[in-house]
Amino acid sequence: MYLLFLLLFLLVAIVVVSIYYYKEKSTAYDTISRGFCPKCRQKSIVLTDKRGGGCSGTLLLSYECDFCGYRNTFSVSDSGCSGGSCGCP
Repeated sequence: MYLLFLLLFLLVAIVVVSIYYYKEKSTAYDTISRGFCPKCRQKSIVLTDKRGGGCSGTLLLSYECDFCGYRNTFSVSDSGCSGGSCGCP
């Protein structure tokens, strides 16, 4: 019985932590997309790396703040295949 409660508690804790993590990540990306650093609130954030995932339609965007040194990478869905390299028209 105690094992069941422990597993249920761990499951709830993992879900709550995951929701909090993704909410913070989303808020940080929204701030960056407006041109501000989420840490120091200066307009000194720059895109340092942009990698495409091929035909998967996702991009990995890495940002860095020149003022405070904040760094973060975001996985963003792309608008799809372009250029016809994946068999798309």
